[in-house]
Parts: sequence; C-alpha cells; structure tokens
Amino acid sequence: MLGGTSPPWHSIEYLEMGLHDQPNELRRQVQAVITRLEADPVVDTIVLAYGLCGNGLLGIEAGGRCPLILPRAHDCISILLGGIEPHSAILKENPGTYFYSPGWVRAKRVPGPDREAYVREIYDARYPDDPEMVDDLVEADAGVFAHHNCAAYVDLTDNQKAEHYCQDCARHLDWQFKRLKGDPSMLQDLISGNWDDARYLNVPPGHSIAMGEGSHLISKR
Repeated sequence: MLGGTSPPWHSIEYLEMGLHDQPNELRRQVQAVITRLEADPVVDTIVLAYGLCGNGLLGIEAGGRCPLILPRAHDCISILLGGIEPHSAILKENPGTYFYSPGWVRAKRVPGPDREAYVREIYDARYPDDPEMVDDLVEADAGVFAHHNCAAYVDLTDNQKAEHYCQDCARHLDWQFKRLKGDPSMLQDLISGNWDDARYLNVPPGHSIAMGEGSHLISKR
C-alpha cells in the first residue's frame, strides 16, 4: 500500500502475503491501514497494490478525505501479466493452471514438497497422538489442488532460483511446467501515477470497492 499521489511516495506499507488466503482478515487489515494513513494530513491519495485477492478487497471503504486507487485485477498475477486479459486468456486455455511467482515461491506456500512438509508439521503439532488423522489432513490439503495440472511461473526479474524452484514443484506434482513472460506496464503505471479508468479504479472519499462487470472487474459504490 502506498500513501501519497505520485513518486516520491510519502510512505509504503507492507502486509503479510498470506492474508490472500484469509479474505476477511485481509479486508480488516487493509481498512485499518487506510484509516491510519487518512489521519496523516500529508497523504492525499492512497494506492492499493492489490487486485480482488479472493474478494478480500470487496467492501473496503475510502475515508472522508483520501481517494483510493487500485488496479482492476484478479490478484497479483494479473498485475504481473500486465492486466486481466492475459490472465483470463491463460486460464481459458487451461483452467488447471496454477500460477507461481518469486514472491509466492519465497514464502514456500505454493503446491509442492515444502508446502506438504509445512502442512504436516502444523498438524503433527496439533494431533501428536493421531498420525492417521495427520495423514488424512495432509491429503485433504493436497486435494485442494487436484484439478491443477500446470505450474506456470511468472516473473519480471529473471529470478532463476525461483524459476528452478517452480520446476521442482512441477516435477514433484507431475504437472506441466510453463514459463510466462511478465509485463511490467501495469505495475509501473500504478507506481508512476498513470491511472487510466480502463485499468485502474478510483474510489472517491465516502465510497467503497464493489464487484464490477466485464473487463472492469471492480467498481465503486
């Protein structure tokens, strides 16, 4: 999250990336940061570097003073690909595509051997006397990704270590691996202040983020 109108930014706020999996908590924390930034008289516009993110941004409200700016995107993958159109086209071609990026790889929460080990560690601690239940829960977590068949790696930085990690995950899961060329334009324009209505939503003070239609994806109410 960025506070200000255009570079140089007044401040940059970071939230834990795992909040994508907890939409209600994501919404609560983003709203809290917006409220805090609004209290700073130097800040006159707040930019959210988020897409819908599992609908976690629906209902987020602009305060009484600062408008909100955010990309019309499903999530960070749309932003890394340059918009919702290439993102949707890839999923239309293969709905079983699961997207990886350097950020998600760094957290090691993506489908693969590290996620399986992490999930097992959590349940081992919770049910130390019931290994059979632990096995069932680990299997259930893996089942969430059963309909996927392709690990698609998106990168703007040529991070070969992260790419190799994604390839290892694909081999472990017996999935196809695909490298996708990222497009930095949407992220660059978000940061530089080139906020056209086709690609970015402007939420005026007193309004909130709502679901949109078609290519606009999100709207204000």
